[in-house]
Amino acid sequence: MEPNRAVSPIISVILMVAIVVILAAVISVAVLSFTEDLSDPAPIVADTTGEFEIEGDWRGTQIVQITHEAGEDVAVEQIEIVVRATGPDVDTEARLVNLPAEGTTFATENLDDPDNLIDNGNVNRNNIIIDDDSSVWAAGDTITFRVNTGTADFREGEDPEADELEVLIIHTPSNSILSEHIITP
Repeated sequence: MEPNRAVSPIISVILMVAIVVILAAVISVAVLSFTEDLSDPAPIVADTTGEFEIEGDWRGTQIVQITHEAGEDVAVEQIEIVVRATGPDVDTEARLVNLPAEGTTFATENLDDPDNLIDNGNVNRNNIIIDDDSSVWAAGDTITFRVNTGTADFREGEDPEADELEVLIIHTPSNSILSEHIITP
């Protein structure tokens, strides 16, 4: 009767291994199925430059230019531009949406701007892509828009006084920031 007793521990080990393998398979299927819900990553925009220019005429034209220097191309319809102006007299935000804009001005559907921060008055200086009309923001392309001096004036001694401008370029499908510039003129 001694040989029959050795079978019981071997069968229990085999059953335990089978249970562990089945549990591992069920858990891996459940965990790996969640990866289907992950969105594609944002394009990599390796480098951008931001410039803020105040023209010295009586109008005080304030021009923002963000240039794509290096990295992957981004479809313009997949970006949104967030502009925030802050200072002693100013704390406001505007968004350029539903891009690209038609022509050299922004239509109502391109602006989420309750305080009129983005100046749409100078048709020669508002362009989403100024180097070509391809609807792709690629290396060498520049996004240009004007900041309204009546909402945020960065000139010294003018009202409403603003001292910092933040510009974010967001990849909307992934909700990732492609470019961030904080400009203090």
